[in-house]
Order: sequence, then structure tokens, then C-alpha cells
Amino acid sequence: MKKNNKSGFSMIELLIVVAIIGILAAVGIVSFSGILGSVKDKEGQNGLQSIYLAQTEYKSLNKIYFIGSGGCGDQTNNINTNLFNGDKTLNNENFRFCITGNSNSYTARAYSKNNNNNFYITNKNDKNF
Repeated sequence: MKKNNKSGFSMIELLIVVAIIGILAAVGIVSFSGILGSVKDKEGQNGLQSIYLAQTEYKSLNKIYFIGSGGCGDQTNNINTNLFNGDKTLNNENFRFCITGNSNSYTARAYSKNNNNNFYITNKNDKNF
């Protein structure tokens, strides 16, 4: 006589597996969001480092720093045109950039469009990142 063995999963086993997958997915999404935020912050910080280097070169050629006009609104396109010679070095998808100061000193700022992480760098390489 053969015994009738039931193979397969019970409903409880399936529910436990689904719950475990849900927990792992939730943890993964939270981790991914944090990593994505860090990448966006680095984009703003790298933009400011690029401004610092370009300002150093600009002053060596022109004896003054480049200062944007119009306060600290979004000067990203103006900076790309005048400081980076038309190259699209700065991307204003996540940050808006501006430069304030005078011919002898400046502060470049990156204002986040997505959160409250704002950064700055000065002509003396003082920075908050």
C-alpha cells in the first residue's frame, strides 16, 4: 500500500515567506533612499569644488574673482557660461548655485531643491562639507 504524501506549502508557510520578503524590501528601500540622498549631496559638493578650482584659475588670469549678478538666485547657467566657458559643468537638477562677494573674496553656495542640505565654499576653501 502506498501512502498519499501531500507535497507543497501550507498557507501559513506562504504567509511567512511573503512577510519576510516584505520586511527585506522595506529595509532595502530605506537604505536605497539614504544612498540616493548622499549621492545628490555629493553632486552639490562636487559642483562647489569645481567652482573653487575655476575661481582660482579665473583670478590668476583676470586678477579678480568672478561674481554673479542678481544676489543669490539661481546663477547656474550664468556660472556655466562665464566661469566654465560655456561647458555645462554644473547641473541644476538637484541644486541651484550662486556666487556672491567682490573682486577679492567670494562665497559660492549650493542650495538643494529637494531637501534642506545647503553647502558653501569660500575663496579661502572654508566650507561646510
